[in-house]
Parts: sequence; C-alpha cells; structure tokens
Amino acid sequence: MASRHGQGRTQDHPGKSSIALAKAATLRFATQGYDATPLREIAQDAGVDVALISYHFGGKTGLWKAIVTGAATDLHRTLNAATETLATTEALARLRTAMQAFIAYLLARPEIPRLLLRDITIDTDRSDWLLQELSAPLHQHFYALAQAAATTERCPKPEHLQFRVANFIYSAASTVARRDRLTRLVANIDDDSQFAEALETILIDEALRCG
Repeated sequence: MASRHGQGRTQDHPGKSSIALAKAATLRFATQGYDATPLREIAQDAGVDVALISYHFGGKTGLWKAIVTGAATDLHRTLNAATETLATTEALARLRTAMQAFIAYLLARPEIPRLLLRDITIDTDRSDWLLQELSAPLHQHFYALAQAAATTERCPKPEHLQFRVANFIYSAASTVARRDRLTRLVANIDDDSQFAEALETILIDEALRCG
C-alpha cells in the first residue's frame, strides 16, 4: 500500500497504485454505478491519493476504460489457455471448453459482469467502448469456434448461429450478475458447482443443440 508523506499526499509505488485503483474502481462501479461513484471513494478504498487517478488514467473515464480493456485481455487469455491445454483438436470440444471457461471466469469475478451490464445498454461513449474492446472481440472469438464446430461435426449447422453465440454470452453474464436475486427464486443454486452446472446445462447445451 502506498505511504503518506508531506501534507497528506501519497507516495506512489510504480504499478501498485494503478492496480489498487483499478480493483477499487471495479468494485465501486459494479456496486454503485459509474455516475454515482466519486473519485475520492475509489482513492480511499485503494489507499492512495486521489490525484493518482488523473496521473495514471487521465481521469474517471480513463480509469473505467482501463478496467474494461484489462478485463477483456484477462478474459481472452483465460479462454485461450483453456483451449490450448486440450489434448484433442475436436472443434466441438474446443467450443464447449471455451464456454465452460467463460462461465468459470464470470463466476470467479462476478463484479465484472455487474459492472459491464450497467453500461452496455446505455447509449454513451462507454457502451461504444464496451462493444469495441470487449463485446465484439468476444463474440468473434466464440463465433469462430462455433463455425469450426458446425462445419466439422455431423450435426447440421444450427440455425441462427451468430445469435446463439451472442445469446450465450449475454445470458451468461446477465445470469451471473443477477445470481443473488435468482437464489431467492430458484432452489439448489447456492453452491458454485451447482450454479455452474445449471448454467452449462441451460446455456451451453442449448447453444450447441442441433437444428
């Protein structure tokens, strides 16, 4: 954590303060929303001087964009790692494994889908950034895997393949983001493994269904 000196300002430890700010901002934005989150609260949570937000990110919008870009990079690294370790090159197995890795990532970092869903449906620069940095590349990644699976498997090519891919991505993110509410309506999904199994059955199996 950064140490204070002089007249209450914070001495920056290169790299550490930017990471701390990004983590603090992610949780605040996910809980309160972008507009309702003052920079001073983010800085206080991170234990650094509020001026470091401008220093590292150029301001509040830059901080938010850095979070989205970082999440996109981390997510694609996770998906690639999951498929690269497969012993088989079967296209359908690679697609299913990537889908399972995506669900596991969302469950491990539920603050990410909560943060993103707050802005994706709003017509702002932030929604455009989300589409450019995260949504479109993620859709392209899964669609390429789905196309490969559809052309190599005996099962006829599923109808509305692009829509199936998009529906899987948004449904998974939305369901994880609203998990707390769902547990009040649906039994036996309190456990992570039970919840993941239910998501895989409903979302993955449906997306890969023939016809």
